[in-house]
Amino acid sequence: MQRESGVRRRGGVSGPVRVRASAMFILLSGAWALGQAPVDDPVVAQQRWYNRKAERADLIEGAFEVLRFPTGYSPAPRYRRDPKQRGRLLNADFRCTRCLREKRVPAETIPSAGRLMERDAGEVVSWLREQKGGGSVTFIEDGIFKLLTDLPSVNLKEARNPHLKEELVELGAIFPKVTEKTVVLNGHQRAHLYLIRAHRILRDFYWMVGHGEGNKSITEAYPHLGKYLGMKGKLECYLFEKERRYSAFTKRYIGRAASDGQCWHLFRDRAMILTMHGSNHRDLQVQGHFSHKLMHNLLDSYRMYSFKLPAWFQMGMAHWVERRESARYNSFCYSEGSIPRVLHRTRWAPRIKRMVARDRVPPFVQACATKEYGDFEPELHMITYSWVCYLWRLGPEKMSVFINELKSKKQNETLYQVQIRAFRAAYGITLLQFDAGWRAWVKAVYPDR
Repeated sequence: MQRESGVRRRGGVSGPVRVRASAMFILLSGAWALGQAPVDDPVVAQQRWYNRKAERADLIEGAFEVLRFPTGYSPAPRYRRDPKQRGRLLNADFRCTRCLREKRVPAETIPSAGRLMERDAGEVVSWLREQKGGGSVTFIEDGIFKLLTDLPSVNLKEARNPHLKEELVELGAIFPKVTEKTVVLNGHQRAHLYLIRAHRILRDFYWMVGHGEGNKSITEAYPHLGKYLGMKGKLECYLFEKERRYSAFTKRYIGRAASDGQCWHLFRDRAMILTMHGSNHRDLQVQGHFSHKLMHNLLDSYRMYSFKLPAWFQMGMAHWVERRESARYNSFCYSEGSIPRVLHRTRWAPRIKRMVARDRVPPFVQACATKEYGDFEPELHMITYSWVCYLWRLGPEKMSVFINELKSKKQNETLYQVQIRAFRAAYGITLLQFDAGWRAWVKAVYPDR
């Protein structure tokens, strides 16, 4: 399985997807919408899920662009330090090549690195060091992630996000000199920052799928599957500073390179990977693209990757997670062999509202059957994002039911049929009712400009 992604690009193939809804569809869906719409005001509903003062100023009340999940997580330090050497951790739960070289962690407590890209991990790390000409490369492995990166130092004044304060608190548990006021991180510290970000998204994902206790809960629920969300291998993440090194890496270990990043399934090791580069990108942009790709891989990994989820849902969820971080930059996944077209707009809500008003959105019952990202026109990416926002509007606590129903697809069941079942089980509505409710919600909530 492969997905390619492009910075500020859309997946698409030639051919129109603009389809006008039939008169019968409009009449039926309009009537059903009245029966399925949430009774509470969307602005009031969203106030239950996030503190407006703590979020971005550009958020639209009632649009459900951002949720703070009730994971109950606190970034309190969990590491014990050596009383004689403050920077040394006595109970590290990760393996980091640079921490080992700096003697910040005891080698005997670090698990074996195992394999990377279905090769010996040492071979992969050594090859990348050669490509970098002896420069610093950081490889970190913990209970579920393997992260390999050569990203350089970063000035955080140019890359602030709503979670940065708590991220720095957590990073300070590893590096004592890092505080909430830290401005510059070196490459080693930045590597750990991305592992922290990966775990933040993973914690939210656990809540989304109804496993607040994390991976242990998933393995207990599905003991016949792999021990990493359902896969046999850990999630592998490769973040490169330069596009040249990214291209050399993917051509060597995958056989080809997309322009800005790829999500890939390692068939032998049964592991999901993401590869990308940050060439000429600010950290906020790199973070967004990383979040987008990671969400794709989490959805695929959960309960084992054995079939493709609906393209609209997986694509919309990845956009939604990315735009929680920032709406300034957007990345787009597309299918193998398709060529993405650029769509530079960042303010999506007004355009979505105009598309709905002008009947330029295909009926959901048609679009939901699409299997490949590349079969969506660029503008439809915005629509999939809005569909996901509306799912959250229908009740965040129902998302776990919806995802698990999708992941319970039977062998003789089509993807279209499983969606009918999932909407009924999670929200008590039909596909037509979802479409009609979403259109009415967009017209009521989204701004005109």
